Order: sequence, then structure tokens, then C-alpha cells
Amino acid sequence: MESKQPRLKIALQKSGKLSEGSIELLNKCGFNLRPAKNHFLIKSNELNTDFLMVRDDDIPGFIESNAADIGIIGENLFVECNLAGINKNVEIISRLKFSYCRLSIAVSGSGKIKIIADLKGKTIATSYPATLSNFLQKNKIEANIITMHGSVELAPKIGIADAICDLVSTGGTLKENGLVEIHVVLESEAILVGRKSLNPEVKERVAELVFRLQSVIKAKNSKYIMLHIDKSKVSKLKDILPGCEAPTTLELHGHPGKVAVHVVSQEDVFWETVAKLKGIGATSILVVSIEKMMEI
Repeated sequence: MESKQPRLKIALQKSGKLSEGSIELLNKCGFNLRPAKNHFLIKSNELNTDFLMVRDDDIPGFIESNAADIGIIGENLFVECNLAGINKNVEIISRLKFSYCRLSIAVSGSGKIKIIADLKGKTIATSYPATLSNFLQKNKIEANIITMHGSVELAPKIGIADAICDLVSTGGTLKENGLVEIHVVLESEAILVGRKSLNPEVKERVAELVFRLQSVIKAKNSKYIMLHIDKSKVSKLKDILPGCEAPTTLELHGHPGKVAVHVVSQEDVFWETVAKLKGIGATSILVVSIEKMMEI
């Protein structure tokens, strides 16, 4: 029999890289999402949840109108909506550490515009007019803004704008169109957003979801490291291994003065630390992936 408690309604982008990253993260949190083309509603027994698969720019409106409780969007969209004065009842709940990109001003590589001061009196094409307008005002630059909804990078090439303000991830599209970045307006990542006023039962499940999300995120960039070392050198590990607080040590049978050390460290700098570990006499170094890392 279906639960009578209100269902948690989560809006997700229906396609694209943000959608793929969101689904991957949620599946690691216990959901078994397998979206299919033309499926706009996915029901899950996990946390009694409904997933609404929609356009990304519709998600804030879904949350504002109570059609959804929470959703995953890019920070760039959240900032644009707030600066445009819409979706004021939507707030950031958690940062999700994926789908990194930046909103940048780019110009023709062979043109005369080299710095943002050169934009005075020029025309800039963008899909983020409120964010761009706010940036220009703060920097006291008077320029014309034209709003485009797609293929913004073509604007300078076809002569309708002198510059663009668009999302950049790798920079490949800019290069293909002969454009170069001259200034980053906004750094962005995937974020979990939600309505400021939620039903208490729904709010409790949102808190549980955030706990799961953060457990997976923390584990993603960490490794569990085990090694053998002289007991007198254990204190030096804190200077070498990032995130090392209180390592677990175990006496090694038959090796007086040596201990086995267990510690969690950040993967992104681990290879840079191996030489240092060996330099203080660490041996039998073993690195294990972490699926989830929970702090209770």
C-alpha cells in the first residue's frame, strides 16, 4: 500500500551533462534512476520520491509554484533568476561539486577588445542578461546587451555583437569560433536548491537526502590509506597527508617501534605525497577507494 506521507518532489534537468551528473550522484545515494526518452515522471520508493524530468530553466519556476520541492540546477541559473528578481522563494540547500563551468566574457582573438574597459559602448550577446548587466554596473561599464537563447558564440562572427558573455567549460567551442576569454564573470557548479518553506515531513527527507549527497561527495575525492611507519614518524603524517586529523595506529607484531597507520586523505594530491611518505620511511602503502564517507 502506498505511503500516505507527502512525496518528495525533485526536479532534474531531463538531458545534458548536468542531468547525467545528477543521476549518477543520486544513484550512488540509493536511488535506481533509469530515465527513458519521453519519461517525464519517475517514481521511487526511496525516500518516497517523485523525480520530474524537465528543462533546466523551468526548475526554479517548478519549485516556486510548488510543483517541485527541490531541484538540481547550475549556480549560473540560480544567480540569473535572483538578479532578474524572480524565484525569490528559492534558496541554495547544498553545493554538489560537479558540473563546474564559468560565465565568461569572450571576444574575437583578432579584435581590438583586450580588457573589459574596452567594452565601453560595445554590444555584448548573452543568455544571462541580468548577470551581465549587474557585472557591467559594478564595473561602471556602459555597453549594449542583446539576449540570445542559444548559439551565442556566433554573434561576433555574424556581426550582431562585439563580444559575448556565455558559459565555458573546456573552452573548445570558443576556440572553434575564434574567440578568447578576457574575463570570468561567475564561477558555477551544480547546486541543490529548494523552496524556503517546506512541509516538515518533506524537510526531514530533504535533510536525509543532503546527508547522503554529502557522504558520496566527500568520498569521491578521498582515499583510505594504510601504511607502515616508525612510531616516531607518525606526527609528520599530518604535514604530508591532507585531511589527516587523528590517524589510527596499530602496533606491528614482531616489529618493535613500527606501527600500521590508517588514514583518510584527499585523492587529488595523493600522488604528490607518495615521495614524501617514502621519504620519512613509510612502507607497504595501500590505497583503497571510499564509496561513502559519513560524519555523524
